[in-house]
Amino acid sequence: MSEMNILVVEDEQAIRKGIERAIAQLNDGFRVLSTADDGETALQWLETAKVLPDLIITDIYMQFMDGIELIEQVNRRYPGIPCAILSGHEDFRLAQKAIDLKVCRYITKPVQPAELHGILCAIREDIMKARLRFASQQHAGKPSRANTESYVREKLLSDLLEGKLLSMAELKENADCFNFPLDGEYFGGVVRLKKSEPELSQRDLLLYCTGTKHLFGETVLGDVKGFVLIKDERTLVFGIQPADSNSCDSIQNFALLADKVLGIPVATAVGTVVRGIVRIPQSVSQAYDLLEAHSLGEPSYPLEEEQKFRMALGTGRTEEALLSARQFLRMLMAGNAGDAHALQGFYKLAVSVEKLFQELGLQCPALPQLHRHSMAVAAKRMQRWLEACVISRGTVTKTGAASDVVDKVAAYIEQHYHDYSLTLQSLADVVSLHPNYLTQTFRKQTGFSCMQYLAKTRMEKAKQLLNNTDLKISEIAEKVGYENPLYFSSYFKKWVGKNPSDYKEESGSYA
Repeated sequence: MSEMNILVVEDEQAIRKGIERAIAQLNDGFRVLSTADDGETALQWLETAKVLPDLIITDIYMQFMDGIELIEQVNRRYPGIPCAILSGHEDFRLAQKAIDLKVCRYITKPVQPAELHGILCAIREDIMKARLRFASQQHAGKPSRANTESYVREKLLSDLLEGKLLSMAELKENADCFNFPLDGEYFGGVVRLKKSEPELSQRDLLLYCTGTKHLFGETVLGDVKGFVLIKDERTLVFGIQPADSNSCDSIQNFALLADKVLGIPVATAVGTVVRGIVRIPQSVSQAYDLLEAHSLGEPSYPLEEEQKFRMALGTGRTEEALLSARQFLRMLMAGNAGDAHALQGFYKLAVSVEKLFQELGLQCPALPQLHRHSMAVAAKRMQRWLEACVISRGTVTKTGAASDVVDKVAAYIEQHYHDYSLTLQSLADVVSLHPNYLTQTFRKQTGFSCMQYLAKTRMEKAKQLLNNTDLKISEIAEKVGYENPLYFSSYFKKWVGKNPSDYKEESGSYA
């Protein structure tokens, strides 16, 4: 790992900027990929990040979603990313919680540059050892065995892809060795390990390539029928039966997954659908062409236009979404990129749209068949489908359901603000929505995110108790949803501008 990308999460700007500046000055391959001022913002950034960080350094005491909940969410959604805690407090319960969450380091503020450098070097070394151990285990765990069905299948497929297969009869004679039909529909593709600095040894490349193969088999081939083979120390080829658009979805996500789990970037490409396994080399050849074209910077996928379309579609802006959809198709079809590139772009956008509908908690219109038609017909069918998606989304937006969702969540917060285990996910479960969509909807209606609204409610309740009761600070903390009084005091000071004791004394409340 020549470079370690870091996400820094800290709500105090001076400290956040200081850490970012200190890491930049280390000049030893450490880079701050991005920063966030609270856990909620960090999760939103991770959802849309093109490159995931190798490490997250997070403060604990932040106004809205705190560091503990952030780490819990990261462990669940991005289990390959280690987290380090940054805290100005030595707290036994906090340290115990960090152990439970498998936090890789506990960093105490203020941290000196030399100490920070040592910590980051140690974490980087741990990450490298873990990744090489994973790849080594994968390589050793499933050795090839001559005279087995697996060996025969891979030998025949390798001969087919290299043009060495004498006849189709050879495949049919060994049909029992295949766990998928030989006459079905397939698309072929390529996975290629990108070059890294410093260059890996041939042994390490082979280990990574083997690990990538098994990861592909466990994830992409977990739900569909197909195969994956190692062509050389940098390249894998595969063939998959396209069950639905989710087949393309899993391949699009694989590059991100491989980078996260194995720590080495890969590029993927797929060709068009062909009939019969014997024609799979044609589709694989198209995938090779796409990878080569991409390495030269062409043809390009209109990512920015896709993002504009998603934004307009997600917020129910019908006219804007229709315009963006048409512009996306025009840009994708421009030039002589080829049918394979255009079809891959269609499926990539379809996966993105289906994910958006899932996040919104809505039923997405069924995607029509595209690969059995000419490209002109496929483009028209894709346009009609996008228009159907826009109309479907617009119809739901007009029902006024958003305000009902906000009212329900706000009422739930009012009744359960004292529950210290309340999280964004638990609030989303109340209304059966994706957390990201709930946050967007809540902010649009109230001006606050869900966690901001929860923090605001808790602070207002705390001020009432400080003004009108003689409860101890620790008792008030518990009543407003903070298991740790230190948490509560830190939040209160950041929200109100003074700690609870000073506020109570200045307000002339109970002694």
